Amino acid sequence: MLEFYDQNDGSGTASIYERHISFNTKLIKYFADCYKVRVGVDMDEKRVYVFIYDRDFSESGEISQSSLLSVQVSKSYVRISSKQLVDYIADKFKLEIPKKEFLQYKAFYNDEKKAIIVEMGGML
Repeated sequence: MLEFYDQNDGSGTASIYERHISFNTKLIKYFADCYKVRVGVDMDEKRVYVFIYDRDFSESGEISQSSLLSVQVSKSYVRISSKQLVDYIADKFKLEIPKKEFLQYKAFYNDEKKAIIVEMGGML
């Protein structure tokens, strides 16, 4: 099967710090209408899923408010600030996150799932 390179293929990186997770500029466009996110972990596939929700859906009551997280979107990054989330992911994947450093993973947008997927199988 012939595949063509596309510089806007929706792939980027996720960096996991001690207190937050950041996504690089290649993934910013997917957060354009983002109000809140919901994060899920798939241990079988070694993936973290970040589902992006707009304000209307976030406030619709369809999803428990306790599972929604705030997100900061800037021109150069997207950040989910939550030490509890980082601790949860670190515990699930047995990660040691050094102070003042980060672990970086491949991340991409999946149109079918409408989510950013972080490949936790190996660091970049």
